[in-house]
Amino acid sequence: MPPSDSVPPPRPATPGRGHLLVIDDDALVRVSLGHILALDHEVTLCDSGPAALKLFAEGARFDAILCDVNMPGMDGPELYDAMAQLVPDQLERTIFLTGGAYTPRAQSFLARITNEQMEKPFEFEALRATLARLMR
Repeated sequence: MPPSDSVPPPRPATPGRGHLLVIDDDALVRVSLGHILALDHEVTLCDSGPAALKLFAEGARFDAILCDVNMPGMDGPELYDAMAQLVPDQLERTIFLTGGAYTPRAQSFLARITNEQMEKPFEFEALRATLARLMR
């Protein structure tokens, strides 16, 4: 993973390592997750839903996607709906991260989906276990 916060080009996963996408508008969260997850996986970082959609449109696919629910511009629910049209095969690989679903819209979204969900802050071991279940 590059030391900058730029979005690196997608790379094929190496054997034994998954290819993960982290989508979060908070640079500290995004980069921290990227550094921690890069110990075990290939990691691509995106700071927004539109940046992630661009990767998908270019053909990128991931073993797991960690996506923040509350982001400016295009939030997690809007990204989910766009992914349903563009890359429906990637929906089941998405884990939604939230620092609290405070809005009725976010609460409704999280209640209707079957995706894994994790509340920030979370323990790295809990994230590792969730990723292992998802990537089996």
